[in-house]
Amino acid sequence: MTSDTNGGIGKYIPGLILCIILGWLALQWDQSIHKWQKDYQESEKILKAYIKEGKPFLPFVEYRAKSEEKYKEKLVTFERAEIKEKPKKPHLLKEKDYENIVATKEIPFKFRFGERMIQFQLTYVAILLLGGMIIRNTIGLPKVFRPGAVLARPIIKPGIVLLGGYYLWSNLLKVGIFALLLVLIFILGSTVLVSIIGRRMKQDDGLMGVMAAGTGICGVSAAVAVAPVVNAKPRDFFYAVGTILLFGTVALFTFPYIGKALGMSEPVFGAWVGTAILNTAQLVAAATWYGHESLLTANIINIVRVGFIPIVVIFCIWFYVIKPAAAEGRHEKINKWQVVKEKFPLFILGFFAMVTLNELGVFTEEHRTIFGKQFLQIFFAVGFAGVGLNIAFEDLKKAGGKAFVIGFIAATLKAVLSAIVVILIGTEAFKVK
Repeated sequence: MTSDTNGGIGKYIPGLILCIILGWLALQWDQSIHKWQKDYQESEKILKAYIKEGKPFLPFVEYRAKSEEKYKEKLVTFERAEIKEKPKKPHLLKEKDYENIVATKEIPFKFRFGERMIQFQLTYVAILLLGGMIIRNTIGLPKVFRPGAVLARPIIKPGIVLLGGYYLWSNLLKVGIFALLLVLIFILGSTVLVSIIGRRMKQDDGLMGVMAAGTGICGVSAAVAVAPVVNAKPRDFFYAVGTILLFGTVALFTFPYIGKALGMSEPVFGAWVGTAILNTAQLVAAATWYGHESLLTANIINIVRVGFIPIVVIFCIWFYVIKPAAAEGRHEKINKWQVVKEKFPLFILGFFAMVTLNELGVFTEEHRTIFGKQFLQIFFAVGFAGVGLNIAFEDLKKAGGKAFVIGFIAATLKAVLSAIVVILIGTEAFKVK
């Protein structure tokens, strides 16, 4: 028995190690381009003062001393409560880089490269997803790595649990009111719309049940929850998942650019993708890709909508099982409360627990930074490495036919309308302070 157990565990190790390595490499990339972006911004400020304002270059020692002096002045102003937001420490160039700019009067290539990469949102999330897809669909993922790569995907969820340490209930409730309205209008509305259209177009109930839940609330998780309720066949489930992943993949790689083009702030973008993108992993990826504030808001919207999974399950029980049975004069007993109990995601409870501990003052600002950014990035990097390595083009091609058209149109309509609504509501309503 010990040998079998070790063998069972051992099959996951190669894939997990691969995901850890890819995640670490992506985080090194991310750290580098963000540093270069800050260097670019500082270099631009220095050159602007020289070229446009005619100010001479300061010796490096004076440049550093002047920046630190300004920071101390702002800090004193903050301590006097004259400004609300605590000033951030200035980002200073290294002496070698500063002297290079003074000599050439140009911004170094690596700084411009980092700025451009951030502009195109090619952060660690995008690199892991794109890189994973390329590996999987070109050279292929050897079988020895596949079990571990699949196991790595849920590692995203502990990251979301830790993210709870970054929230306070007061902030959650403030944004949660708008999140609740968005869920009611768009998510449940999409579920009902897909179900009704599918019934009128005489599509299979099993397929349309998982399609309605997937396009309506949160992609694969909702589809999995509803599949046994509507007696979906494996063909129905994978067909719906293919549609969900196709829309989610398109949204993941286009929404950040659409958001930039529309001038969406990070909180507004977070509210949009939290409502519009179907799969939780792709939602979190797009939000993280766009910015940290976007992730905070998107996660709140996602928490609200994930909490609606039991309600969607109950709706599907009524629409696809109880209603047809009543129309046919049959009486079937269904333990719907047991279904709800079994389908509620446990990681949401962990998120709530972390928020509560933070509200009680258990975590300091340093703890929140560690939970909300550092550990979160580690879990996300490993998890998204697994997600990328499991995006196979043949799975995405499973979407097609009338069911695909219904699901894709419903998801697109929800994305367009929700974008308009969140823009009209504005940044302050969705900002987590």
